[in-house]
Amino acid sequence: MIVKNIRIALAAILLLSACDYTPENAAEISLANVTIDRRAFNPVIDRNWIGNGISYGAYRDGEGPDKGSLTSKENILEDLQLIAKRWNLIRLYASDRQSRNILEVIRDNRLPIRVMQGAWVSGHHTQEQDDAQLQQLIELANAFPEIIVAVNVGNEIFVDWSAHKTDDMDKVIGYIRRVRAKITQPVTVNDDYNFWNKEHAATIAAEVDFIGLHAYAFWNNKPLAEAMDWTDAIYRDIQERFPDHLIVYSETGWPTSRIYDTTSYEGQLIGKAGEDEQKIFFDQYDAWVNGNRVISLYFEAFDENWKGGFDGENPMDKAEKHWGVYRADRTPKKLLQ
Repeated sequence: MIVKNIRIALAAILLLSACDYTPENAAEISLANVTIDRRAFNPVIDRNWIGNGISYGAYRDGEGPDKGSLTSKENILEDLQLIAKRWNLIRLYASDRQSRNILEVIRDNRLPIRVMQGAWVSGHHTQEQDDAQLQQLIELANAFPEIIVAVNVGNEIFVDWSAHKTDDMDKVIGYIRRVRAKITQPVTVNDDYNFWNKEHAATIAAEVDFIGLHAYAFWNNKPLAEAMDWTDAIYRDIQERFPDHLIVYSETGWPTSRIYDTTSYEGQLIGKAGEDEQKIFFDQYDAWVNGNRVISLYFEAFDENWKGGFDGENPMDKAEKHWGVYRADRTPKKLLQ
């Protein structure tokens, strides 16, 4: 195994040297296949498995990335203390000042929380914007090595319907390799099952330590009665496609509000939204995660009313704003009562 690793390392060095590799030009390199020794992702605290986690967005009403605003560390501490009552693993989506504040709050208050840290790259970003996200991801992973237990390079950047889709797979492979070379944590790309079930997804799978899977029964027009069976079937399908990979459910959930009877995609879905429905799905999913030891980042901790836009007759009812297990005012929904 040591000889194999040395050979792989030398091959990679020769490849990068031949290409005059620097972090700045990594996205432009013509990439050859490189076999990696996958890093294990097994989130634990004091040897106790904490893989049943949740996604966290810290923005409160009146705040949001589009406003350039940050929530206070006092608010973050309040949020994380609520989360830590039940979850010890969270997912953060962008490498920025907000994430650094969250990580500092975890560290300074010695909270029993570990993090999957993301870099928000996009097909609509400039190269400078993507480079800044990647550099900050590397810095955070190295500054908080005991807290950050995994990282992801990109969120839903390959699935066809994504608003920030990229068509340059080689560029993202360069991003993955750049990050992976500078940190010790396992690395993935988080994307929808309708990317991972395509043949070309194997190119990305070869570069990552585990598969970050998104799948929403609600958005795929499944009624609640079929939701958990569908969620399980998607997981098993992706596992069959990538039998040598760990599959992590990086996003799934059920909303507590939606718009009905409109011409929009959401308005025509058949799934009913509400706190009763969310509790039914959550209870089934939570038992499935624990019973099968599937690492999961349920979506999500708190409602985020800044999301989903404000167009239409009832914009505040949109599902995108109402996936939290807590409301935006931090009061618990039915599944936590």
